[in-house]
Amino acid sequence: MFSSKPKIRTRTVTVPVKKPPAAPADQAPSSQRTPSQTTATPPQNGTIRPRKSSGPAAAPTSRYSLTPSHKVRTSSAHTQSRDSGRSSLSVGHIQQRKRKVTPTTPQWASSSDDTSDGDDDEDRLGARKRQKTSSSSEPANSHRCLEPDVKRRIRIQDVDPAKQQNGLSADEKAGKQARLIHGLKMSRGDWVKDFKPAFPDRSENMVVQLQYPSASRPERFETVVPHDNTNFNPLDDIYFNVEEIIEHYLPADLRASLTSETDGPVRLLKRAVAKGSPEDFSAALHDFNTLIAAKMQDGTIPKVLDAMHAIPLSLTKRILAQVYQRTVSPHAHLLRRVKGKETTYGELLPSFAHTIFQQTALTSSSVFVDLGSGVGNVVLQSALQTGAESWGIEIMDTPASFGAQQASELRARAKLWNISLGPITLLHGDFLDAPPLDAVLRRADVVLVNNKVFPQALNGALLDKFLDLKMGAKLVSLESFGLGGKQGVRNEQSIANLFDEEAYESGTYSVSWAGESVKYFIATKAR
Repeated sequence: MFSSKPKIRTRTVTVPVKKPPAAPADQAPSSQRTPSQTTATPPQNGTIRPRKSSGPAAAPTSRYSLTPSHKVRTSSAHTQSRDSGRSSLSVGHIQQRKRKVTPTTPQWASSSDDTSDGDDDEDRLGARKRQKTSSSSEPANSHRCLEPDVKRRIRIQDVDPAKQQNGLSADEKAGKQARLIHGLKMSRGDWVKDFKPAFPDRSENMVVQLQYPSASRPERFETVVPHDNTNFNPLDDIYFNVEEIIEHYLPADLRASLTSETDGPVRLLKRAVAKGSPEDFSAALHDFNTLIAAKMQDGTIPKVLDAMHAIPLSLTKRILAQVYQRTVSPHAHLLRRVKGKETTYGELLPSFAHTIFQQTALTSSSVFVDLGSGVGNVVLQSALQTGAESWGIEIMDTPASFGAQQASELRARAKLWNISLGPITLLHGDFLDAPPLDAVLRRADVVLVNNKVFPQALNGALLDKFLDLKMGAKLVSLESFGLGGKQGVRNEQSIANLFDEEAYESGTYSVSWAGESVKYFIATKAR
């Protein structure tokens, strides 16, 4: 008898299940979200990436990049999401963060000779800290220049001392010698504790020399790196200088081989540091120095300079950065003491000054005057970049002292770089009571006054000075003298009746006290 399996009947039953509402497309499931994923910002590629709502902004990807903005614009999709009661990762009220830059001027706008010390002030400002400076090279256009000035001879010429004396400033005629501050000095003495060896295996730090494109003796550096990267870095200074020499002092065919990312001088120097090989570093620098000396001797570098009638902005910024690093930066905290609004000032950054020189057609035949010149940055840039006769006057003791030190260092450093400067005169005093300045103003071509925080009475007193400016002279100011602004002055002798004034925007990161664009004015003496 055979047994058989019983047949089992089955039936498939579909049971309806109530599904929860679908989450918005831009929202992750709550089980996959962490507490830090409460806000997001759309990067430039359009995708949403979560970020902490209170965390720091992303770091720049290179020394040329600025900190990215995280301000979110509310789209129509976001509006619909709110209307339907759904939550969204996008936040429409995130405050935009201010972005930092690292110019060669200090990031503050006040100064005074008040020497009162305060613990809070010292802790907040970081006494004895030196301003971080980066390479002056401009990746977008390293050859950005003013209009060529065919009358200017940029290379230092071998001229008769008696004739040369006629082109000197009052300071130079008085016998004030320009003394070069070597990079070596910046890591010695009081500063030695701020540095560590670049080659730790050596018993003592190696001292090297860099030959500049001139007949001057080389500059000496110590192979050390700062503990704090906001301090002066001798190796970076060498790298940036080599880059500028290659870019602007050598012919194109030679420049192409020296900028190689495989075996160019800068690449070899950096590779030696990475390998911890002082011998390779010394050899690479020696080879570069030998090449520059040879190109000076055979006339290659003089020929390139003689064909140049405008100094590239990147080279201008590099030289000014070197000057500032060695004079003002080590003591920059002294500029931050605030006494009152009348002693508040700010610096115009090199790119902004470059624009002003271009707009006012400043040349080696011009006379430039800066009223309230601070530490002298714009005056020095005028003499270096344009070759103009350049004057400045500053009433505050500390900035005026730094200005004199910067002028001395620039004179010495310009010889290293083989660049002829325009005469420089920096006065210490009140521009309302300076007879030598009054005579200069009568023949000035361009006058700069940063009157951003000047009281109305001071602006009014300046108008009396400007009545004597010659026809065609240009006055550059940070507040209008004649357009009826909050500090404008209107009377029978108003500058509005004598000058034609136009307003401009500086563009971002043009002044030391603000990252956003500022308005400025150029008035031309027309009647």
